[in-house]
Amino acid sequence: MNGDLSPDAAPAGSDLRSVLERLDVGVVVRRMATGFDQLTAYTSFEWPVDRTAVVRWNVELLLRWMTNGSPPDDYVRAELHEFLRARAIAGQPIEDSILVYRRGARMFWEALLDLAADEDRAVLLTEWNTVWSCVEDYLDLVVDVFAQAYADQRDTPSTAGDRRARALFDRLCARLPITIEDRDRAARLGFALVEPYRPFTARLVGASISSHADLASRLRATGVLAFTEGLRVTGLTPEGFGWAPFLEDARLILAQDPPVTRGLLGAAVDGLRARVAIAARSGRRGSVHADEYLPELLLADSPGISDRMVRRVFGPLERAEAVDLADTLRSLALHDFDSTAAAAALPVHRNTLLYRLGRIEKITGLSLRDQRDRTLVLLAVTWEKLAADVQSATRRQDPFE
Repeated sequence: MNGDLSPDAAPAGSDLRSVLERLDVGVVVRRMATGFDQLTAYTSFEWPVDRTAVVRWNVELLLRWMTNGSPPDDYVRAELHEFLRARAIAGQPIEDSILVYRRGARMFWEALLDLAADEDRAVLLTEWNTVWSCVEDYLDLVVDVFAQAYADQRDTPSTAGDRRARALFDRLCARLPITIEDRDRAARLGFALVEPYRPFTARLVGASISSHADLASRLRATGVLAFTEGLRVTGLTPEGFGWAPFLEDARLILAQDPPVTRGLLGAAVDGLRARVAIAARSGRRGSVHADEYLPELLLADSPGISDRMVRRVFGPLERAEAVDLADTLRSLALHDFDSTAAAAALPVHRNTLLYRLGRIEKITGLSLRDQRDRTLVLLAVTWEKLAADVQSATRRQDPFE
């Protein structure tokens, strides 16, 4: 750990402490979580944890440190080490992990300023040096723990193979010229650099990050270019590769398409990631094919238009603060526009439901008897359910951008 961190650091002064104690931590956390969702280094890996809970854990820890002057004890540091070690096992580059925390520090400060009343903001600006001294000490601690956590994993053969596979895959997707180093990586992995390439994405539902790292290692042992992405394994299979032994695992979801050229590789893999995310939400296991999820994949392929459909359908109801009407419309779509079934599911009297449908049509301008408008509603409801999973799965960090 960082020996420069003093357990006797001075706590915040009374004015600053009062400001920090008045903060609504939940609002700060939600503000930061929204910012993190725009950061590909944060969203490109799936974690078996509640991400918002992790943000809150860090924010509360930092605020305690600032108000009482005591840095994290050995128990808290051990918790932090285990969480950061999971990122190392999953193969997230250490520079991405540190970037997330550094961006988080800036978002924390901006949230404090934006959410504070004028008088409290004046105190924060006056005491900015005290605040940032503590924030920088916390970042030093995080970097130190990251270094230790990654060192614990870096020298293991499976981790080295994962790094080589990821580096080679990223270069192929970026369509960079194949170098001697690339050929060396491929040779060490036993993978032939011959186009076209057959991409895949796989997930063990309910399994840990370590289990996915083990799956990637077993695949590499058979000549597959495979690496982990948190709760997912992605890569390329050689010609003639058979998945049968791996599909014996009842937890496995596998998405694989026919071979593609390098120019299409990145887009193809994003589609596979989306397919696995959609299949996982629907409860499917085994090998899943694109034909099974064409409407969902169409939405995932045009997220901007899909978001616009959601705004078109539910935006007017949100502006009218008509939560009951939005829930009614969702229930109607999920029950194939059968008003009797939707009323029973809510549950409300059928006459109540028909009254609500009239209000929905008046507020939104949609006709729930028109097939075109019904299709719009159905697609909007479908995308609402899938958007978070699909967008998290397909936000892949490209180190060459």
